[in-house]
Amino acid sequence: MVHEVELATRVLNAVRKIEAEHGARAVEVNLRVGEINEPGSLRLWLKKLGGDEFNSAKFNISQVPIMIKCECGYEGSARSIDAHLPEPELGIACPKCGGHKLTITSGQELEIVDVKLEKREVQKRQTKKSR
Repeated sequence: MVHEVELATRVLNAVRKIEAEHGARAVEVNLRVGEINEPGSLRLWLKKLGGDEFNSAKFNISQVPIMIKCECGYEGSARSIDAHLPEPELGIACPKCGGHKLTITSGQELEIVDVKLEKREVQKRQTKKSR
């Protein structure tokens, strides 16, 4: 849980920075999230931590599967037994040999692909002219 809260905070802070740079608000945020980063849980924390500030923003998450390269020669997809385990103990075993001497080649991503913005309405204050 702490991991997902940290990731959600990083995403929200990056989106805030983009909003500030463009003087606009985010209406849609497209993310690529590795399976190890638990995309479903991340989505929940984005909404929870974003609160009223991001209540109308839509967070689209494209999930990236876990891919490995094992010393036995296997290269391909793998499953995490428990994504809550700290690295390198992610509980990922090679589906071919059952070994754990492997390199994770994908599944750890956290990328903001793009952010769709909407310009903020600038409210002009009217001042009364004194005569």
